[in-house]
Amino acid sequence: MLNLKTMKRANKLLTLALGLVLGLTLLGREKPNLIIISVDTLRQDHLGIYGYPRNTSPNIDRLLKKGAWFTNAHCNIPLTNPGFSSMMTSKYAHETGAVRNGIPMLTEHKTLAEILKANGYTTCAILSNWPLKAHLSNLNQGFDLYDDDFSQKRWLFFNDERDAKGVSQNAIQWLESNPKPPFFLWVHFSEPHAPYLSHRGFSFYDPKNPKTEAQKRIDAYDSEIAYADHYIGILLEKIEELSLDKNSLMVFLADHGEHLGEHSYVGHGRYVHEPSLRIPFGFSGPGIPVNHKISAQVELLDLSPTMLSYANITPEPDMRGRNLLPYLKGEKPWSHQHLIFYETYSGAVRIEEVNKIREETKPLWVGLKLDELKVSYSLSNSRWEMFSLQSDPGELKNLVDPKDPIFIKYSELLLEWYRSFKGKAVLGKTDQLTQKDKKKMKALGYLK
Repeated sequence: MLNLKTMKRANKLLTLALGLVLGLTLLGREKPNLIIISVDTLRQDHLGIYGYPRNTSPNIDRLLKKGAWFTNAHCNIPLTNPGFSSMMTSKYAHETGAVRNGIPMLTEHKTLAEILKANGYTTCAILSNWPLKAHLSNLNQGFDLYDDDFSQKRWLFFNDERDAKGVSQNAIQWLESNPKPPFFLWVHFSEPHAPYLSHRGFSFYDPKNPKTEAQKRIDAYDSEIAYADHYIGILLEKIEELSLDKNSLMVFLADHGEHLGEHSYVGHGRYVHEPSLRIPFGFSGPGIPVNHKISAQVELLDLSPTMLSYANITPEPDMRGRNLLPYLKGEKPWSHQHLIFYETYSGAVRIEEVNKIREETKPLWVGLKLDELKVSYSLSNSRWEMFSLQSDPGELKNLVDPKDPIFIKYSELLLEWYRSFKGKAVLGKTDQLTQKDKKKMKALGYLK
C-alpha cells in the first residue's frame, strides 16, 4: 500500500520523467533546419552586394545581407563535382578521389548529409548539373531524396542541366510537403554555367556599348545570373511564407567562379586565377550577425564543420576545414594569416581516355593563398607564379624571384603540401560513364 511519502516521491519522479521527455521533444523540435542554396559558375564580382554596378542579384543580395558574408572566400578546386565532394566531406579533391567531373568520390568518405541523417535529419537535394548525377558523383550518400532528374530541357535542345524555374519549383514542392523536421535541404542552380543564354526579361543589352564578342558574353552571363536570382527569390519567399527562416541556418555559395576572357581564357578548371577561385559565400540564421561583411580569408572546406557545429554536432576529426561559428559569433578574432591550399585538374577529358584515368592523375596546378598573397605552380610546364592581389588584383605582374625570401618560404610550403599526396591519390571509378553521360558531359565541355 502506497503511503503519502511514497506517492509524493512517485509524483516527483513522474514529473521529472515527463519534464525530461518534454525537454527532449522540444530540443528535437528546436534543432535548426539547414539549407544550402548554391549556384554554379558564379563569380563573386558579378553580384551587387560585392560592388557590381548591374542589378543582377537583388534576391541573393537580400539573403546575404540577412547574415554574414565573406569578401575573401575561395573554392579549393574550380570544378563542380570535385568541388562539392570537397565541400560535403571537408577534404581535398585528391583525398576524396573525385578530381575531375565524371569521377565519383570514393564511398568511404562520410558526407555532411550522412552525418546529419545519422543525427535525425531529413535530407533532400534538388540538383541541376549533369556531373552531380548520383552515379557520377556519389554525392547522393546520406540523402533521403536526391533529385537529379534533368528530363526538362533547359532550353530547346539542351537538357544536361535543369532550368532555374524547375529547380525552384521542385524545392518549393518539397518544402510544401511538410518534411519532418529538422531537415537538411541542398538546392543547386546551374545558371550561369555555359552555354550562356540571354533570358527574356533579364537582358543587359546596352545599345551604347559596342557589341564585341566579349561584351555579348558578359551580357549573357549576367542575364543568366539575373534569371537564377529571380527564381532564388521565389524560393526565398516560400521559405519565409512557411516561417522556416526563423529556425534555419541558410548558406549561400558558388562552387567556383568563371574566367570571362581574363588571361585569354573563357571557362573554369584550367587555371587558378581569382575569377575562377573567388566565390560568394555567406551564412544567415538565428545567432548569425546581420548585414556583417567579413574580409578574413575562408574556404569552402569550412562549410561542413560550420554547419555541423551550428546543429550542435561534432565535426568529423579528419575534416580539413574550420568551424567558423566562434568567429561569426565574435568569440574568436578573425585572423588574416589563415593559409588555404587549392588544386585543379583537367576538367575536359578526351573520350578515348575516360577508361584510363583511374591511373594516378597529377594536378594541372597547385597553389596556396595567404590573404592577398598567392603562390601557384603549374605541373604541366613547371611554371611558378606569385601575385600580390592588393596591388595587382588582375594577376598580371608575376613577382617570382628565386632569391626572394617570401617566395622561398611559400613555394617550399606549397611543395611540401603537394608532396604529401603526390603519387598517393586514389581515384574513383570511371567505368560507370554511359554513352549518354559522355554525350551530356561533352555538351558541357567536360569531355573532348
